[in-house]
Amino acid sequence: MKVDPLDSFDRKLLELLQADAQQPVSVLADAVGLSPPACYRRIRRLRASGVIEREIAVVRPRQVGWPLSMIVLISLEREDAHTLDEMMEIFRNEPEILEAWNVTGDHDFALRIVARDMEGYDDLAQRLFAANERIRTFKTLVVIREVKPLSPVPVNDV
Repeated sequence: MKVDPLDSFDRKLLELLQADAQQPVSVLADAVGLSPPACYRRIRRLRASGVIEREIAVVRPRQVGWPLSMIVLISLEREDAHTLDEMMEIFRNEPEILEAWNVTGDHDFALRIVARDMEGYDDLAQRLFAANERIRTFKTLVVIREVKPLSPVPVNDV
């Protein structure tokens, strides 16, 4: 669907929804200066157009038993389309891989992974990376401290 240009109402709504997507439409409408029906129509349009991809609860991994976080950088033996597609499918289907990006530069993929302990991570790394003939190298960066958690996307005009 074609996305219409965002106006100041849309941008303010996006800012508010990124802070708390569960706010009642009446509260959002008051905050942006629209009637509740107009506000609801805009939100529906933003969802339908894909500007709002989805609304989720952001869960802290440590609070639910996943205290370790790693960034893993992967270099492939070959970068042909078939290999890339296979690797993307593997990464999508692994629950401990929270995010995966196909990147440029010295590595082909960057992954954000959680683990219950180092032994669990080692098992995953051996199974997914070390035993995979398509992977030339992988480098694990253990996260010491989260400095800036998932943040809202800037939506103001620049």
